Amino acid sequence: MSKGAFISILVAGFLVFWIFGMVTSLASSSCVNGLTTPERTDKACWLSEHGLAVHWRIGQPRKPSDARLFIGYAVASLRAGDMDRAEEKFRIAYEWGSKSRRKIELKSGYKIPDALLNAVARIHMDQVPKEARAMWWEIVSENDPDLVTAFVAHVTAAQEEDTL
Repeated sequence: MSKGAFISILVAGFLVFWIFGMVTSLASSSCVNGLTTPERTDKACWLSEHGLAVHWRIGQPRKPSDARLFIGYAVASLRAGDMDRAEEKFRIAYEWGSKSRRKIELKSGYKIPDALLNAVARIHMDQVPKEARAMWWEIVSENDPDLVTAFVAHVTAAQEEDTL
């Protein structure tokens, strides 16, 4: 094989890997932030989930901030009618979100992991169905009932401040 052919193969391989990473990154961002319709968001979540699975298999570690992605995957699974898969993804979201080292103190005094608070914000976006929120809070209450109590107290305190 000539030097030129080798370089061409190397460049083509790099471009394929780079494009794959960029598409996965854009799909992940769309999954987290939502698109114009729930169907488009679900497709972006599907693409993100499968693209990141390849990255995780080749050694890219998961991060606590991935909890928001797993919320998106769970919502997409729920809309597709796969309740078991949705519950599995919500459990993974809770697990990874609670691993965050950075804590934020709620008005109730409870310290919640930053990534878990971001997951809570994601679950309360307008496009997320009520069934998904109910399933999420059921999983959270199984694992950390104090968090549910603290979050309710936090929301109540915030609402009281708004009415004053």
